[in-house]
Amino acid sequence: MTYLAHISQDDGREQSLNSHLLNVRQLCEKWGADCQLTHVCGLAGWLHDVGKYNQDFQRYIKGISNAKRGSIDHSTAGAIYLAKYDGQVDHDAAQLLTELVGNAIMAHHNPKGILDFVGPNGVAPFSKRLAKLQDDPKYKQQYEQDWTPFFADFKQSDFTTYYQQAITEIQSLTTAKLIKDQTFYLRFVLSVLIDADHTDTADFEEGYAGDHQEDTATILAHYNAVDEAAVKQQIVENQQQRNPKTKRLNQLRQEMSDACYRAANDTAGIYSLSVPTGGGKTLSSLRFALRKAKTQNVQRIVYVVPYTTIIEQNADVIRKRLNGNKEDSHNILEYHSNISNEPNDKSDFYDPNYYYARDSWNAPIILTSQVAYLNALFGSGSKNIRHMHRLVHSVIIFDEVQTLPVKCIQLNNDALKWFTQQGTTSLLCTATQPALDQVQNGLTVKKEIVPDLEQAQEAFKRVEITPVLNQDEQLKVFTIPNLIAFIKNKLADNNSLLVILNTKAAVLAAYQALPEHEDLLKYHLSTAMCPKNRQDKFFAIKNQLKNKKQKIVVFATNLIEAGVDLSFSCVIRSCAGIDNIIQAAGRCNRNNEKTMGHTYLIQMDRDVEKIGGPLKFIQQAAHITKDLVHENLHHNLLSNQVIKQYFTRLYMARNSELPYPMPTLNGNKTLTLYPLVAFTKENGEEYRPSSKWLTGYIQKWRKFFPNRLTTAPNTVAKYFQVIDSETTDVIVQYDKDSEKLVSELLSEKSKFSDISQLLKQAQQYCVSVYGDLKNANSQLGQLYASGSIKYYPEQDIYVAEAGAYSEDYGLGKGKLDLLAY
Repeated sequence: MTYLAHISQDDGREQSLNSHLLNVRQLCEKWGADCQLTHVCGLAGWLHDVGKYNQDFQRYIKGISNAKRGSIDHSTAGAIYLAKYDGQVDHDAAQLLTELVGNAIMAHHNPKGILDFVGPNGVAPFSKRLAKLQDDPKYKQQYEQDWTPFFADFKQSDFTTYYQQAITEIQSLTTAKLIKDQTFYLRFVLSVLIDADHTDTADFEEGYAGDHQEDTATILAHYNAVDEAAVKQQIVENQQQRNPKTKRLNQLRQEMSDACYRAANDTAGIYSLSVPTGGGKTLSSLRFALRKAKTQNVQRIVYVVPYTTIIEQNADVIRKRLNGNKEDSHNILEYHSNISNEPNDKSDFYDPNYYYARDSWNAPIILTSQVAYLNALFGSGSKNIRHMHRLVHSVIIFDEVQTLPVKCIQLNNDALKWFTQQGTTSLLCTATQPALDQVQNGLTVKKEIVPDLEQAQEAFKRVEITPVLNQDEQLKVFTIPNLIAFIKNKLADNNSLLVILNTKAAVLAAYQALPEHEDLLKYHLSTAMCPKNRQDKFFAIKNQLKNKKQKIVVFATNLIEAGVDLSFSCVIRSCAGIDNIIQAAGRCNRNNEKTMGHTYLIQMDRDVEKIGGPLKFIQQAAHITKDLVHENLHHNLLSNQVIKQYFTRLYMARNSELPYPMPTLNGNKTLTLYPLVAFTKENGEEYRPSSKWLTGYIQKWRKFFPNRLTTAPNTVAKYFQVIDSETTDVIVQYDKDSEKLVSELLSEKSKFSDISQLLKQAQQYCVSVYGDLKNANSQLGQLYASGSIKYYPEQDIYVAEAGAYSEDYGLGKGKLDLLAY
């Protein structure tokens, strides 16, 4: 009898279970070797679908029974066999192997990943599931049936030898190391298993006979040669540069690039690159990563970026630099929300290499969002877990690292320490380095790449930050009339002004208050506008800045502070965090249009900005900034010392958020996720979880805890969200394309597959609104009550009425006080 793993939905082709288990095992071996867990991961691949030998499953897959999809458990048998296997004298290593591999096998179809070893209220899902099925007489009989055909397909002696090799790997890893870093080892094994299982299954469905031996190292070596040739060409061209200012700037950028090249020759570790604004950070960091790939065992380069606009810009720069192919999406992969998961509906072109690279992250260079990166480490969902193992033996470049959510800092610090042990190098890039060494589990940075940071900051200085103070040396409070008068005063000496305020309400009020005339154009930008609207505005502003025919004033929220290549002769910034202020200053005199640009720091009236809701942390950051302004009246606010002071105080002020507060059953955030990930040594002997749940188990069941591993990954995945889901996307009708899109979405003729693709296209026409319909006073609730938006349950979407959106004001048309922040 041939036991089946899959039957193709298209043509009825069959894949034997023997073939699937061998294929998955081989892929697991290959990828598990990255952490010296070749046979540990291979064992997970070999046993993951052993439950499919069960007669009930075979009748189901062959269409003989009426069983429903997912009703037959095939993901526990392998774990049970490991638990019962008695061929090993090292019982400690055997137990750790059972828990590490057995849990991954159990979880390979679980969207929240690894089962908790000990969870809330003292429950133990892993051991409970194992014990229940081991003790169930019916399952015992099925279990025996599963193994008879397995050992007809494979030799018992081969399995025994393989098992011993896996035990040896556990022993080499050491018990202490495995227990300390259990969260990441468990996630790694499951990530490898899911990737291998999905890859082989997709290969079978698509009839692909390749071996997935993508040589990313060869591609990166080629890119390194191309990049070094471009560096040499730049040096030659700059020698011929006649403009002394441009020539000096290029020389400074070259010095940054050369410093990165030299640093890349060092061993794996955590590096910082504090390149000042305008220092050529994108190409310098790329050179570092490519050199690292050439000299060490680096398999890919991963850019982690906070904003989609920066991802797209960096991807364009990198493609232009390395291969000139704007369409290359599988060697230089973008992974973010604006990239459709389906083939382009305007083309019949289908590139399987792109889809494999996207799903598996098996690409030489990946540019992704902070959300996708952090979800790969801690989030739920198979597609997220699948990506995690690709970060091993990589260079991870964090662009604007200071934007990492405060609640994720401790979790990420532990992850980076573990990745470093596995040969990964992390590069922390920003002009405003956060004080990641000042938190409980602080990072130790191996090296700051910029040789003389203070000198570099002075060399690249193009702007001065001037706090607007009153006689008591406190920030003067600005009303809207005060602000307009200040703007008019600065327009006398400047052709272009950028005004950045903290809330949409304040930005709108200031925009409406400034009179426009034939010699002055004004623009309004806020997140009340959809991305396509903002993109069109950026294009218009850029052209206007180039033409210089009229003076221009742009009013915006902080959305303009990063990833936007615009340069103004003067910037006015409402008080916020030092990092925001320095980012704002980066929009001033960006291209050295004048000897020195000026950024003015002001304090807006509270009644104007109306900071509240999710933006309350801005007040906290602004308070720290005002203290630093007062203490450093005669010092440069752009200095590294001031930046360090700011982040140290910020993390002290927000200390309770660092370990990721999680809601308890009554809604109070008294528990934290970090203790479920972090394990600390007690009494110099054993690593124990700093969670109280283990004690809860012992008290509840009055017996010793049965497992060596104690982490709770399922609970972490359940509560982990990079961005609190307090918003709902509303599709707006901004232009004819969006109107057509809405019409197609609401059409009864649209198929489910069409709707999925249309929703991806609709992302560029979405505005995020706070609240939900359960709260009538929330932004979403009020927009719904006013008739501005409608909910369509069949498609599960919110759509703004055509008259509720305007090109100049966005959703609400500037009349509704609903999108204040």
